[in-house]
Amino acid sequence: MSYLLFKSLHIVAVITWMGGMVLSSAAMLWLATANRPRIEHETEIVAALKRWDSRVTSPAMGLAWIFGIVIAVEGDWFSQPWLHAKLALVIALSALHGNLSASFRRLQADPGREPPGYLTYSGVLTLAAIVGIVFLVVLKPF
Repeated sequence: MSYLLFKSLHIVAVITWMGGMVLSSAAMLWLATANRPRIEHETEIVAALKRWDSRVTSPAMGLAWIFGIVIAVEGDWFSQPWLHAKLALVIALSALHGNLSASFRRLQADPGREPPGYLTYSGVLTLAAIVGIVFLVVLKPF
């Protein structure tokens, strides 16, 4: 029963984290679009995105890590190659989340600043990692 409870909590945390990542990625793409008109309340939007990230997305990431480690220990999966591949993707997603969070923090501190161009690809990278993780977890190919 505890395995299923932790697995359920892990899934909820991951869905919340990935939802926040997609939101942040879409916002960063919009903010980084060249020749877009500046809107009146842009600083408030950046502040709201930063608040959402710090209050929802970041805690969800932490919970996903905690519950994921718990179920990996209970399943005795740390010797499994598919889990190593999944962890590599999760570490990459965590790093990408850190870059998005730092960019929102910098944009809030300096509203005239342009966001890093490479973060325009964060949505595609997030979705690609999600697909890879789901296939690894479901199929356990190696």
